Amino acid sequence: MYRSCTTNFQMSGLCLLAVLSLTSVTLSAPPEPPASEQQTTNRKQVEELIRQLDDNQRMVRQRAELALVELGKPVLNLLPAPELVSSPSVREALQRIRLQIEKQAARESIKASQVNLQGHYSLQQILQTIMKQTDNQLDWTRLSESQLKQQLDVRFIATPFWQAVDEVTHKVPVTYQINGPRDQIHFEPRASSESKTASDPAVCYDGPFRITADRLQTRPLAGSENQDLLRITFRIQVEPRLRPLFLSYAARRLQAAGTTETRLPPFNPGAKYELPLGERGKNLNFTMQWILERGQHPQAVRVHGNLEMELAAETLPITFRDLSSSQGAVRRRGNVSVELVDVERKQLPDSQVLNVRIALSYDYGGPAFESHRTWIYHNRAYLEDAQGKKFWLEGSSQTTLESTGKIGVLYRFTGLPATAHPDQFTYLAPTLITAAPIELRFEKLELPPQK
Repeated sequence: MYRSCTTNFQMSGLCLLAVLSLTSVTLSAPPEPPASEQQTTNRKQVEELIRQLDDNQRMVRQRAELALVELGKPVLNLLPAPELVSSPSVREALQRIRLQIEKQAARESIKASQVNLQGHYSLQQILQTIMKQTDNQLDWTRLSESQLKQQLDVRFIATPFWQAVDEVTHKVPVTYQINGPRDQIHFEPRASSESKTASDPAVCYDGPFRITADRLQTRPLAGSENQDLLRITFRIQVEPRLRPLFLSYAARRLQAAGTTETRLPPFNPGAKYELPLGERGKNLNFTMQWILERGQHPQAVRVHGNLEMELAAETLPITFRDLSSSQGAVRRRGNVSVELVDVERKQLPDSQVLNVRIALSYDYGGPAFESHRTWIYHNRAYLEDAQGKKFWLEGSSQTTLESTGKIGVLYRFTGLPATAHPDQFTYLAPTLITAAPIELRFEKLELPPQK
C-alpha cells in the first residue's frame, strides 16, 4: 500500500524518476480478443466448472472450485442464484466461491487507485483521464473554458489518486472539494486571495485516504499552573468511489513527540473514539490532544499512529431498464438480489415525483451487515433517461418491509423536471463491509508561537 507524508506539497512523480530512469516503461499492451468473444468463452468455461462441482470425484470438485475462484471478479455475474441450484453441496460450494471472490475484490478496492499519464495535455484531458482510470467521479463544470484548455506537463507513473489530484491543482489556480451526496470531487477556480503554497496544510497519504493537519492550537491546561494543552485538528478524506462508514482510533495509538524525541503524554490516554461519517459522508474532522510543559514548547512536533476506517467495499450497480415493463423483475450482482416491486409516477404542475419500491436480499448476512442495518437500508440510487442524464435521489428513502434476509426500500425521487423521462433505475449495493487500516505520519508540524 502506497504511503507518503509531506508538510508541503511535492510533485509525486519526482519520487519515481530516479528509479524509472534506469528502466524502460512499456505503455502499450498486446491486443485482447473482442469483449463478446471473451464473454462467450468465460461463460462456457464457468458453466463447465459449475457442472464439475457436482462430480462424483472429490478431486475434480476441489479443482473446479479453485479454478472458479482464480477466475476472479468477472465470474460473479455468471454464477447462478442459489435458489436455482438443486444440489445442496453445489449450492454451498458456490457460496464459498462467491465469498472468497468478493473478499478479494473488496481488499483490492480499498487500495489507492492509480493514474498513468505522461506528456503534455490540457487540464480537461488530464481530469478526464484521472476519472476514467480511477473510477472516481470528477466535476469540472465550474471551471472556465480557458482554464480547461490550459496545457500542463505531467508525469504520472502508477501515481496514487490523491497525489495526482494535488499535483494538478498546484500547477493551476484551481481548488477542489468533495460533494458527498453525488460522490464527486468538484473543481472550482482558486480565489485570487488564496496562496497555493504558504497556506497549504501538512498532508499525509495512505492508500485511498488523504489526511491533513488543518489546525494546531495551544492553550493553558485548566487546573494546572505549568502545563498547556496541544490540540490538533486533522481532516481525513476518502476517494469518492468508496463509501466510508465510521472512523475509529484510540488515544494511545496516536503518539506525538517534540524535536528532542520526548513523547508528549495524551490528555486522555484511555480514550477510544468511533466517529460516524454520516450518510454519504466522504470526509471527517477529528482531533487529538496532548499535554505540553509550559516554557518548554518545541518548535515542531512529530505525530504518528494508526487509525481504522470501516468501509462498504466493492459497490456494484444493479440496473432496471424500461421501468414501465420491469416491475417484478429480479436483478443479481455478486451476492445481492434486487427485485423491482413497484414504480409510481406523479405529475405535478411544474415537476414530477417518481416512487420506486424495491426488495433486496443478500445470500448471507453476518455481523458486519447486521451492525449496519440502519445504514444498509439507504444505499445510493439514481434514475437515468435515454440520453444518459442521471437524476440522483434528492428526496428520501424509507424502509417498507423487513424479514429474514429481506429488506424493502421505497425511494422517493422528488423535484424531477416536468419534461424529464427517466426510464432506468440503478441501485448501488456494496458486497462487503471491511475495515481498512490507516497509518498517519507527520514528521514536522510547526506549533504556533507562545503568547
